[in-house]
Amino acid sequence: MKYNISKFLIIFIFLIFSKYDFIIAKTDEEIFLGNKDSKIVVIEYASMTCIHCANFHKEVYPKIKENYIDTNKIKYIFRDFPLDKQALFGSVLARCAPREKYFDFIKLILNTQKKWISNDDTFMDKLKNIGKLAGLNENKINTCFKNEQIVDKIIKSRSVGEQKYNISSTPSLIINEKKYSAMSYENFEKIIEHLIN
Repeated sequence: MKYNISKFLIIFIFLIFSKYDFIIAKTDEEIFLGNKDSKIVVIEYASMTCIHCANFHKEVYPKIKENYIDTNKIKYIFRDFPLDKQALFGSVLARCAPREKYFDFIKLILNTQKKWISNDDTFMDKLKNIGKLAGLNENKINTCFKNEQIVDKIIKSRSVGEQKYNISSTPSLIINEKKYSAMSYENFEKIIEHLIN
């Protein structure tokens, strides 16, 4: 576990000073909701410890899902942008979930922030308990938490956000390659309706 955390810090420092370009992951390889062939692609960058992200998923996202994702008007992608070590492992837990439950786990982790975020390493056990209550096997969770490939993917997701879109805060939305900060549903609706029409 210490190795994973150290690796996160080393890679994070490397990304800050690195001038190398990173390979951008194709959206078709990512888990998404909605219409994969939609001309409107929305990418959300969020951190699992971000209270504004939790509020967005509680107040704005359900309306987006009902009116634009479930009606296949947009393609919606979630990308990790961990702001700290706890957010990193919150993201790891979501990626431990079965593919079809990924977005359910994102919602669960964001909605239970007050139950697992802590000032010490007890957050790991609290995240495990949330995962177990949601149906994951403890051994699978432990294996995921030690999986360097998952950690690497999450860190790469953050680096892509920084390098390609200049993401510096969460939540941030990329709508057809244009960056927006957190917004109300009404503002989101205006942007999407303009693109549709």
